[in-house]
Amino acid sequence: MGDAQPGMDHLTKALRAAASGTGAFVTVRGPMGAGKTALLRALAGQADSAGAVVLRASGTPAERDWEFGVADQLRPVPVGFAVIVVDDLQWADEPSVRWLVDVAASALVVTAVRDGEPGAEIALPGSVVRVERESAGWSQRRVVDCLRRQPEPVWGVAKAMAVLGDHADPGLITDLAGLDDVTFGTAVRSLRALGFVTSSRDPRFVDPAVRNAVLATMTTSEFDTNHAAAAALLFDRGQPAEDVAEHLVATGAALPEWATDVLRTAALRQGQRPIALDLLRRAVSEPGPDRAALLVDLAVAESATDGLPALQHLCHAIQAYESGRDRVAAVLRMPIAALGAVPPLARDVIGEVEQDVRRLGDRDLSLRIEARLRYAGHTDLGELTDSTTRLGEFGPEPGTAGAAERELLTVLSFSAALVSRTPAEDVAALADRLLDHVPPGAGRVDEMTRLLVKTLCAADSPRNADRALATGPGTADDQASLLASRALVAAHRGEVADAVLLAHNVLERGPGDVGQDVLLTLALVALKVQDERWSERLLARLPARVDNVCTAAVLDVVRGADAAARGDARGGLRRLTDAGRRLDRSGWRNVVLFPWRTTAVRLHQRLGDTGAARSLAEDDHDRAVEWGAPAGVGRTLRVLGGLTGGTEGTDLVRAAVDALSSSADRLELARAHLALGLRLRDQDEQAAAEHLRRCHDIAVERGDRRLARQAGTHLRGEVRRAELTRTERRVVALAVAGRSNQEMANALSVSVRAIEKHLTNSYRKLGVLGRAELAGALNHPF
Repeated sequence: MGDAQPGMDHLTKALRAAASGTGAFVTVRGPMGAGKTALLRALAGQADSAGAVVLRASGTPAERDWEFGVADQLRPVPVGFAVIVVDDLQWADEPSVRWLVDVAASALVVTAVRDGEPGAEIALPGSVVRVERESAGWSQRRVVDCLRRQPEPVWGVAKAMAVLGDHADPGLITDLAGLDDVTFGTAVRSLRALGFVTSSRDPRFVDPAVRNAVLATMTTSEFDTNHAAAAALLFDRGQPAEDVAEHLVATGAALPEWATDVLRTAALRQGQRPIALDLLRRAVSEPGPDRAALLVDLAVAESATDGLPALQHLCHAIQAYESGRDRVAAVLRMPIAALGAVPPLARDVIGEVEQDVRRLGDRDLSLRIEARLRYAGHTDLGELTDSTTRLGEFGPEPGTAGAAERELLTVLSFSAALVSRTPAEDVAALADRLLDHVPPGAGRVDEMTRLLVKTLCAADSPRNADRALATGPGTADDQASLLASRALVAAHRGEVADAVLLAHNVLERGPGDVGQDVLLTLALVALKVQDERWSERLLARLPARVDNVCTAAVLDVVRGADAAARGDARGGLRRLTDAGRRLDRSGWRNVVLFPWRTTAVRLHQRLGDTGAARSLAEDDHDRAVEWGAPAGVGRTLRVLGGLTGGTEGTDLVRAAVDALSSSADRLELARAHLALGLRLRDQDEQAAAEHLRRCHDIAVERGDRRLARQAGTHLRGEVRRAELTRTERRVVALAVAGRSNQEMANALSVSVRAIEKHLTNSYRKLGVLGRAELAGALNHPF
């Protein structure tokens, strides 16, 4: 109670005076919920403890016309030290009030009056204690009961304010409540006295609970009528479309003709956020000549996160359009990724417009529709194989001058990368040429660029993707797509730390599900970086439904690998193998994008089934050789080498190092160096140490601390090959002793820069990440 303590002090003084035989009349005033009743209760407790006879009563609205209704609750008043406490005196009958005033000549009478109620303006003798309401603890029932006792204008203003919400300026409230300025002013002052609004000049509810209480009393019809009227008032005043649309969505009443344009405008300003979907769904619910166009708008807005209803709404739009050109335009407006969400439905939708395209005789439209039809088949092995054949029909140097040709070639090259039966070098060369036509990014990346980025990563050629992935301003959806694409490129360059950071940033960008294409990209990052914490975080943020069967399979591979990392090797292997086979059956055979067999080989080895491990490894290698991307060839050679003993195994790992020397994936090269260094320890110590150092250096450069520590451990086990110089040994010893760089420079009479160089060389030779690990390295004899 903000002023409860000063009020209690006043009452305590009056109580002391009453104990000495002095009567008094004290009134506690304040709005509903200000703590008046609690104050009276506390006084009664004090009076009782002081030996007074305490009499209590309370007024009620139903007893206002009952003469002496309150007095009869109190009479007779005993002679001596008496304290009379009356709550809600505003509802007491007049004879009782007069009787209380008379009694106050010989007893202490303390009453409470609720501001703003009928009868609250009663004139009373004696002193007044004012208490103000705190924000917490509103009772919906008490708010409603209080308002229902008010004159109709007060109740009407409260409803108008509740409906208008943030747009409740006095003029709008007056118009919506249907009052004149004088009546409105009187009603607001009453609400202010009740403690429900903050001021009379610019009324706002003091707490959202008050607004919610008012809204809860409104019938559906009343609610709809008021929101429709509020929308019309805002529209007539020229308010922003978003403000008008808020009320159009809220009302279930029939909308005026102008409403759909307002809803559409507001939705387009919102982008693909959930509120845009609500606006468009409300607009589509109304019949009208623009319903087909609104259905397309809704389908486009839904496509980022919910492909099935998006395609269903697109289908309804196509059926509603009378013009063939409008039907074709509707399909072309849909993001191409949405057409891959539910391929059978997408093919049906696109099939309906193929005849329109033929009748129109427009080659560019034909190519663009073909691109979408081809993408709709990107989860079917037969369709992917046909697309690869179709790509071959363009010849070794396809023309890329026209936008329509580029769209189709982008889809065909992505299909070829998935099925992996065309040389990776050729597919990458075409993707690079197509990427040359993409202007430098500025905070967003279009869907064709996203496909090209995946294609280049699948071909182990992501080097040139950066120019199309520049950061800049953009919507939340633009930024999510951009960051996810950059994370995928970083992962395929072996830049693990950067890839995980970028992927984390995608999920950090706010509430709501990420789009299906972004979800696939993040899953591909998880497969590549093999970071258990990142995989767990991704899996925890998955939407309730994933429409694309191949995206679902990729996520199941991630789940399987995650289960294995948490100790369930057998269950994890079963899950990821089943998911991998589903990918194979769908034509998603690329060993660079989907390296699930490498994980399965490792798990088979852990479980002691070397035969199954070798069979999978050989199959993986055959696919990698067919595709020809260095990252895939090198990785599968390393895995095969690990399963093969003797010189033959060493030769396989050495071939892996050679193959990966031209790969963009530097981390895969580091793993091959590690494997070769371990194989050579008993044959060529110096060469082994050199390969281990190369692994360590690359791992540090690419931010894979786990691999760097692994290489460092093996290096320290072979420290006689580290060959630290005498100066480097002295620098390391001083560093372990806790000396700063400046102190070491002074001790050795060299510059700080020289000390830094010696430390860097020592870190590399000893296979450590920094100064903190030097002491561990020194535990091994030099």
